[in-house]
Amino acid sequence: MREEIIRKIEAIDPISHVDILHMLKRKIGDVLFYDGEIGLALRHPEGTVFAVPFRSEGLDSLYEAMGNERLYCVHSAIMCTHFLEKGYDFNEPCYTFSYYGNPVDEGPYRFRLMTLDEMDLILSHYDSNEKSIRYDIEHDNVFCIEDDEGKVMGFCGFHSEDAMGLLVIFPEYRNRGLGTFMEAHVINEALRRGWIPFCNVFVSNKASIALQKKLGLVAGDVLSYWVWPKKG
Repeated sequence: MREEIIRKIEAIDPISHVDILHMLKRKIGDVLFYDGEIGLALRHPEGTVFAVPFRSEGLDSLYEAMGNERLYCVHSAIMCTHFLEKGYDFNEPCYTFSYYGNPVDEGPYRFRLMTLDEMDLILSHYDSNEKSIRYDIEHDNVFCIEDDEGKVMGFCGFHSEDAMGLLVIFPEYRNRGLGTFMEAHVINEALRRGWIPFCNVFVSNKASIALQKKLGLVAGDVLSYWVWPKKG
């Protein structure tokens, strides 16, 4: 069935839905719902449900199959509205950027995997939780950029769903173009793993949008929305 779903998604819009295609091709997660006329819901092993409707009406069966999870990524403003009406929260829409070129220039810097011993360093610069960062480190998904003396100047990597992110350059090293080379290293690592590099960027994040375009990534036409239950 996955091959059928892949053909369907690729025929609709492979760039906007590269995250879903990535999971399908890597055989990650469980297909919660699929109907070639209605839509698709796919649960990542970490619990996030990714969904895309194929039409705007008659989605009750799709919504029902998605259950009550802690986090959703829906490729539809209509689906986002549905969850908001159910009392969910979201920040703002995201562009999905992806890269289809050759390896990119990483500059004259050294890169390495970060370790669990550097958990506090990461959390002191990046707003996340220990469980999430631990998962990323244990799956060899967080890399740092070092100066000639081996001092860490920043980091970047992959989130649990394999999207690029976590990009931070420490304040004292900014305005040197290090962010470009740091993300370039992660792009190349994705290519080495046989992945299509991709990331999610808030529509208001002009700096990140400019960086993605500089590195040769392209944005899909369909926005995605991350939604979760309200606290309290």
